[in-house]
Amino acid sequence: MLVIGDVAYRETIAILEKLVSIRSVNPPGNEDEIAGVVKNLLAESGVDSTIVPLAKGRSSVVARIRGRESGAIVLCGHLDTVNADEEKWTTPPFEPRIEGDRMWGLGSADMKSGVATIIEIAILVARSGAKPKKDIVLALTADEEHAYTGAASVAKSGLIDDAQFLLITEPTVGKAYCGQKGELWVEATFSGRAAHGSIPSSGVSAILPAVRFCLALNERAKGFAEHPGRGRTSLNIGQFDGGWQVNIVPDTAKVKLDIRAVSVENKEMFLQLIKELGTNEATKEGANFSMNILADKDPIVSDADNPYVQAFLSAVAGDGELSKVEIAPYSTDAVEIVPRLGVPVVIYGPGNIAQAHQPDEFLELSSLREALEVIAKFMSKVSEA
Repeated sequence: MLVIGDVAYRETIAILEKLVSIRSVNPPGNEDEIAGVVKNLLAESGVDSTIVPLAKGRSSVVARIRGRESGAIVLCGHLDTVNADEEKWTTPPFEPRIEGDRMWGLGSADMKSGVATIIEIAILVARSGAKPKKDIVLALTADEEHAYTGAASVAKSGLIDDAQFLLITEPTVGKAYCGQKGELWVEATFSGRAAHGSIPSSGVSAILPAVRFCLALNERAKGFAEHPGRGRTSLNIGQFDGGWQVNIVPDTAKVKLDIRAVSVENKEMFLQLIKELGTNEATKEGANFSMNILADKDPIVSDADNPYVQAFLSAVAGDGELSKVEIAPYSTDAVEIVPRLGVPVVIYGPGNIAQAHQPDEFLELSSLREALEVIAKFMSKVSEA
């Protein structure tokens, strides 16, 4: 049985400090350096790993501890982070700083703490000398923050084909999510007719219908019903680009939308709504409307009765009642792994997703210890003879 004591906790903090100090911002990624550090960390404890190349300067890492039976438990995290506008940080993003229960640094929450946690779990298993029931595999990926191509290359590599359960250690504030919302990105384009800015009536503005479209779509999105255990389909109007000079009637406006759907039905309803509202508003102005799907990942929902899922929920609950089954509001590497391998996924890890992509990102270290203890308890449960 894995036991998390003060030594393991301090080791995990030290691993996290080392990972945060390595620049792996995406773009460009450059995950080779952090992948090499991870490979060496694991090798020091006798854990073999394989570098999975993605592109020049970019790699993922897959490590394996052999078990007594066929099949594998895959623990997954990503090595890249978003970029940081260092002028907006009050503490250097690549110099981890600890005060009290908090560590500041880029990736401290999203999600180098999750990576450090599962590295320490692998190290503890290797040190114990006892063979787990199933193989334990670490899949540490490149390019999660942009296009999940690292996870896709790992899933295609054959290195995790025997997966029976997938744990992704994204920050969850102590919750265990049994899946995730879908991810749909749409670019809506309004096309008008340019004219001199002093005689706007001689042109057709593309911005006006685009603005009305955004307001109408945002209002309609509020009406999507709450789905038990999945939440509500959400809309973020993430980008708006219109016109190119102040004294010219804008002939083009583009809006980029981020929809997180709780079901395929909701996704299809949203696509129809975008088309309907966009066409209506463009027609009113004498403009044209078109739309282009930039990304389309369906929701993922695991079977809550799966033995591995139940074991993990039990580890989180401890002596209390199992929490209600929910799915994460955000997307993860599961979009490239689960459809290909057909395995159940749980998303659980240290930190708070609200800290992700923020200046002065921080991790509450108590959540790191809690995650270590929960994952160790789960690994002990599934390794019992």
